[in-house]
Amino acid sequence: MSNYEEGDFDTKYGVIHTDNPGSFKVANLRSYAQTSSRFVTLQGPALRAFKAAELRITPKRWRDKGRVRHILITGSGYRSYLLQKDLYENSDQPGRFADPDGSLHVEALAVDVDQGQGRFRLRQIRKALEAEGWHYGVSGEPWHASFRLSG
Repeated sequence: MSNYEEGDFDTKYGVIHTDNPGSFKVANLRSYAQTSSRFVTLQGPALRAFKAAELRITPKRWRDKGRVRHILITGSGYRSYLLQKDLYENSDQPGRFADPDGSLHVEALAVDVDQGQGRFRLRQIRKALEAEGWHYGVSGEPWHASFRLSG
C-alpha cells in the first residue's frame, strides 16, 4: 500500500510529483536543516522520529546547552518520483537504487545514513533510530533506514 497521492504539488520545497494513490500528504512534508547546506526532508512523523533519535545520541551536557549531535545523511531523505525513477533506470551501479514504485524515499519516509561516521557511532545511530521506529531491512544496504507510518 502506497503512502502518497497522485499528482503534482507545488510546495515551498519545490514541485513534488507523485504517480500513485495513497495517503501521503504534502502538508506533512517538513525540512530540517542539519547545517546551513544540509537538509533532511521527511514526512512530519518520520522527521519527528529522526530528530528524537538525534537527541538520543546527543550527550546531556550538549542538550542542556541547546546543542544537538546530528545523524549525517548522504542526501535529503525525500526524492521525487522522477528523480528516483531516473536513479533506478540510469545508475551505473545496477541494483543500487530502488524502483520508484517501492521506494520509501519517494514517500519521504527514508534516509541514507552516511557510513563515514565511525563504526561505534554508526552502531549508536542505528540503535537510536530503531528505538524511534526506524527500520534497517534492505539487504545489502546498511546505510538505508526507513520509517513506516501507522495505519
